[in-house]
Amino acid sequence: MTTAANNTAVAGFSAVGNWFIPDNIQRHPLGTIMSVIDPFWGGQEIVYCSFPASTALRVGTCVVYDNAFSATAVPNTANLGQPLAFVLNSVPSVAAVQYGWVVFGGKIPAYSNASVAANAAIGIVAAGQLGANSAGKQVLDSKVQAAATTTVAKSNVVTQNGSPKLLASNTDGWFVGMPISGTGIPASTTVSSLDPDNRTVVMSANATATGAVTVTGTYNDGTSFWNVLYVNRPLAQGAIT
Repeated sequence: MTTAANNTAVAGFSAVGNWFIPDNIQRHPLGTIMSVIDPFWGGQEIVYCSFPASTALRVGTCVVYDNAFSATAVPNTANLGQPLAFVLNSVPSVAAVQYGWVVFGGKIPAYSNASVAANAAIGIVAAGQLGANSAGKQVLDSKVQAAATTTVAKSNVVTQNGSPKLLASNTDGWFVGMPISGTGIPASTTVSSLDPDNRTVVMSANATATGAVTVTGTYNDGTSFWNVLYVNRPLAQGAIT
């Protein structure tokens, strides 16, 4: 989600963005921690991790990571007492270990199975997925900032009949996998990719009309939900005694 972020100055450091695609090239030491500023989300802390081969992870998937900074979807297990983070960029499933960023500080859309009200606690409900809180599964040091009913609309977005590309004023607040809707955009369309120019969006379907329209990104499609969290080095709830 971090679009056009300002990175802590490190020579030769690759850019961070909502358009970044994790791949099988390790570009930084595992465990590298950076502070970034996003025009939509604000300040975030991110850490560079590896992801297992043949594992697809959606934006906002909740992960646990070990002291080797290998990140995996958090298991649906009570009383884990382990550090958590959230996947910054959609991770493809390929037959090789992937490398990318996870967020453990700041605002982040968290992949969930239902909308959770602002200011409510949130918990683990399935592997990598959050939702209604329950004993032993609360995500500590986090708070829901906005429910998955959140929408981010962009006006004067250019569509071209028969093309999956959109041209927007910016893509702040949008992310890969997010449902989008608007005139000339087929039902059930999602964002497939975002360009580093912070304007070009590729959809999962072709537009059915040409025009300059309002396109709305919604943080749920009735099945997949993204609740906006504020996190500060979160962890899974430990033992209850």
